[in-house]
Amino acid sequence: MTALRRLVRPSTFAGFGAAWALTVASLLPLPVAGGMLTAAVLIPGVLTMWAARTGTAAGPRFRALLLGGGLVLTGVTGAGGAVITLAGPPADIDGVPPAARLYLVALVLVALVTLPALLRPQQHRDPMGRLRVCLDIVGVSACLVLPPWVLIFSDGYQRGASAIATVVGTTATAVAAVVGVHAIRHRASLRWAGPGLALALICLAALAIGADNPANPNSAVAAVAAGAAVNIAAWVMWWASVRVDPQAGPPVPAGSEPAAGFPLFALPVLGSSVAVAARLLDGGDLDATAIALAVIALLAVATREFVAAIALRRHADLLTHHGERLRSLMFGASDVAMVLDTGLAVCWQSPAAARHFGLSDQEVLGRPITSLVHREQAAALGAFLTARLNEDRTDLIDERPVAARLRDGFGRWRETEWTVGGADPAMPGRSLVLHIRDVTDRRELEQALQQASHLDPLTGLANLRGLRRAGPRTTDGSALIVLELSGLTAIADVHGTERSEAVLVEAARRVRTRIDTFEVCARVGDTRLAVLTRSGAVSAHLLANQLVTALTAPYELDGAGAHLLVWAGLTDACPQTDIDEALRRAALGLRVARSQPPGGVEWYDEAIEEQLVRRSALEQDLPTALDRNEVELLFQPVFELPGRRPVGVEAVLSWRHPALGRLAADELLALAEDLGMLGELRRWGFHRTCRQVAAWRQEYQPLWFSIGVRPSELGEETFRAGLDELLTAHRIPRSALVVEVSEDDLHQSPEASERLAEHLRRLRMSDVRTAVGHFGAGPTSLSRLRVLPVDLLKIDRAVFSPQESAPAAVGAIMDIAVTLGRRLGMEVIADGLTTDDDVETVHSTGCRLGQGDLLARPMPAEHVEALLERSREADRPYFG
Repeated sequence: MTALRRLVRPSTFAGFGAAWALTVASLLPLPVAGGMLTAAVLIPGVLTMWAARTGTAAGPRFRALLLGGGLVLTGVTGAGGAVITLAGPPADIDGVPPAARLYLVALVLVALVTLPALLRPQQHRDPMGRLRVCLDIVGVSACLVLPPWVLIFSDGYQRGASAIATVVGTTATAVAAVVGVHAIRHRASLRWAGPGLALALICLAALAIGADNPANPNSAVAAVAAGAAVNIAAWVMWWASVRVDPQAGPPVPAGSEPAAGFPLFALPVLGSSVAVAARLLDGGDLDATAIALAVIALLAVATREFVAAIALRRHADLLTHHGERLRSLMFGASDVAMVLDTGLAVCWQSPAAARHFGLSDQEVLGRPITSLVHREQAAALGAFLTARLNEDRTDLIDERPVAARLRDGFGRWRETEWTVGGADPAMPGRSLVLHIRDVTDRRELEQALQQASHLDPLTGLANLRGLRRAGPRTTDGSALIVLELSGLTAIADVHGTERSEAVLVEAARRVRTRIDTFEVCARVGDTRLAVLTRSGAVSAHLLANQLVTALTAPYELDGAGAHLLVWAGLTDACPQTDIDEALRRAALGLRVARSQPPGGVEWYDEAIEEQLVRRSALEQDLPTALDRNEVELLFQPVFELPGRRPVGVEAVLSWRHPALGRLAADELLALAEDLGMLGELRRWGFHRTCRQVAAWRQEYQPLWFSIGVRPSELGEETFRAGLDELLTAHRIPRSALVVEVSEDDLHQSPEASERLAEHLRRLRMSDVRTAVGHFGAGPTSLSRLRVLPVDLLKIDRAVFSPQESAPAAVGAIMDIAVTLGRRLGMEVIADGLTTDDDVETVHSTGCRLGQGDLLARPMPAEHVEALLERSREADRPYFG
């Protein structure tokens, strides 16, 4: 039997219930499935009653028995409702379907059986507390009745079963929820059992209303949802009755509000507000009953808050009274009082001197007070007291305390503060009253707080404030190293936050053990450490590499290994540069190092800073560049070289930055891709390009046009869909479009290159032509072209220019490229023609098409139109 109990655990029943829910929801009609899902609560119900019978329930047996009985009754009702629904629609009884009648009766019985389980033990409340509970029940009940009344019954709906289920269900739900939330005794279990029972009662009410309205299409869905939710409620009730110790947790303080931290009215009021708003927005109105319910809810909430305010005020007054009593007790014993004569000898001391400092009258009386303080302070303190004695003061205590180190009766030095009052009324003019307060603990606390404010609590290293305090103070050979630790988040996700913190602590220890005592190590971010070293540049760079190597070594986590990726940035540190500026510069060096593989170490450089500042400015301004009309669409024509006739154009995006000048298209597109704006920028440019090219093709000649794209765009469905939509809208043949990728995009991993080839192949299959630009500027071989689905090959100037290549080999290389391109079925374009020699060279190899600044620079659309107009006036044939 014991082995069977170990085998059949509650988790087994929970798994069986989940499988049961999936099975019935997929195989049975929804109304039947709702009942069968409800029947699954028999499992937690039986388990709860079994725990009550065997005495294994953590809470009272009567509570487990009653809640388990309510669950069993709910499960039996669900099974019966499913059987009735499955058997067919029998004749209604007094207009109420049998299933609805069954659910309604079960709702009443479950409420009568289970609510007493929450009302015991008796909660000891004052009259104000009992009044708050009653007001909460009334307010929550009204808020729960209002939505179904507004949405269902306001239009003359007269089904009595639904109305009864609504009233009974919401009232019982309010009682269960409020009792659970306001529990004082057995709070640990009742705060689970109350909301769980409230959810179960709401589900039973929903099942009754759904069964009473079989013609409503939402009834079946509501039945399934209620059946699923009641299982959650059942297991919550089982947990509260069997597993939760009722006495767990701290007791509720006397006079406090148990429900103060629980938003009891939040969901009911929100639901009522949404229901009323939906009713009004739908054109309906509120009847008298709905208005009455709303008024009742508002009055209950307002009265409840008023009563709570009174109780809170009483509690505050009680605390104030106790505080005043405590303050009066501490007032007389907080300071040590002494009376000094004209020679500053102690002639009387209060009894507190023995309690606080261990000073007896035999040790103090008759001796100068200066003999009790540190010798370094004795002369100054004696002069101060003598001056006060000569003033013959009888007024209030001096507001300026004097710090002094006092030796107590045990020989220890104590930090004290002395304040001087007037003369003793018994000896006016011949005495001085002195008040001494022990501030040793306060000074130690201040020192600890001061130290803590300069230390990182996790690693024990200096924090940013401590680093500012420590550094740099020497004029020669100081450097600041900033280390970036990557991988802590992944360790936290896999092994937990504690393991990630342990790795960080170990990393801090490794850094601390590898630096000298005069060097400062600090934590300056969640994943950043800094080292302020007094060494020179060479030694600092060597130290940075050593630290990176040490930090990348494996970390042991209870038998499992963990690794960090580390980069380092360095900068010079001098007294003229504050630590924040040094950190900024080191972070810039670190930013450059992060662009390299892990383990990179980089120094700060002003040129790098200019580039990063420029990049940051571009990143800030690009999102609004389109709104400011700074982005331009330019076109660079492609010519047929024999007659210098335009046959196509390349659309080029350009950004005229007001401070940094014009950005090239490649830089603009790369920046937009990094910022996630490439799609928006592409749609803007492609829309205007298609509109302009369509007008040119209609007015002048059938030009083709090309656009440069990034490889990441080709895999997006929105990109291909946008191409199809715009080409169709502007009636441009797909063959007139050329999608161009750069040769640099071909130098990727084999998987990325294969994906790029597949994307280009899909474009070609849809009649869109493809091109590779800047070919020859990189290491791509000619044989690579055999497997690329490319229609046009744009040869870079590095291939045919004598300045870029050996003069003797220029013609031969270009001739090979043109010949191979033709054999592979590609049209070859010489890109970057800047001199007449370039044109002569490429023309001699048989290349027919060319593009470059010699022929035409990228220009606005108006200039292209003028070029096309001149070509038409010359009455030359065009190639389309």
